[in-house]
Amino acid sequence: MERNNNRKIIIGAVILVALLAVFGSLYYINRAKPQAGSKNIVIEVTAGSGDTTDYKLGTDAEYLRDAMDELVSNGSGFSYSGSESDYGIMVEYINGERASYTEDGAYWALYINGEYGQYSADAQPVADGETYSWIYEKAQQ
Repeated sequence: MERNNNRKIIIGAVILVALLAVFGSLYYINRAKPQAGSKNIVIEVTAGSGDTTDYKLGTDAEYLRDAMDELVSNGSGFSYSGSESDYGIMVEYINGERASYTEDGAYWALYINGEYGQYSADAQPVADGETYSWIYEKAQQ
């Protein structure tokens, strides 16, 4: 009886390792990949008031956060800050406006060409011709 239980545990462990390998491979193949070289992008900010400001940027940045850092340092008037986490930066302030989910359900939502973003600014690849929109939103209650 004990031998059957050990065999089941070993078979289960082998299946688990195989599944982890398959899912790891799928993630690696389908992950977001940065584009090297020069790109022209737009970073758009829509404030809580509804006012929108566009920042055009020529950049070699591979990820959005690096492009945002370039905007901050080139005197464009764009600014941002937030808190660091294991998943990247959680943007809390853009151009001095705070979005606090814990206080009022507000957050800075990231859209790429009108589609809701799937990555943090740290992991969002930058591609030529794309528009990255930061929009002040409030969660529906």
